[in-house]
Amino acid sequence: MAVINREEVLGRLGGDEELYAEICGLFQRDGLIMLDRLRTELASGTLDIATRYAHSIKSMASNVGAEELAELARKAEMAGRAGDGAVLGGYLPKLEQQLVKVLQQLSTK
Repeated sequence: MAVINREEVLGRLGGDEELYAEICGLFQRDGLIMLDRLRTELASGTLDIATRYAHSIKSMASNVGAEELAELARKAEMAGRAGDGAVLGGYLPKLEQQLVKVLQQLSTK
């Protein structure tokens, strides 16, 4: 699976390169912040808020075409919704690793 499926997202956006660049800029600005907040909320025991951050990461990843990251965040979100903070926390290293890959690919565009 590619780190970013740019073509699929551009298809959804009607080929609007400017809008895609804007969405990618938001992801670059906020991606690591959302992951850090997820980690902080999970450590604080506020699983419901941590789950919302997982959902936000999933949505942001989908918006830039980061399919693998979106899938990892979906699984983390589902674990949170099931009340399993340990499983959600288990996804953190993978989420961070994939998020860094996405950010690296976006920075080369």
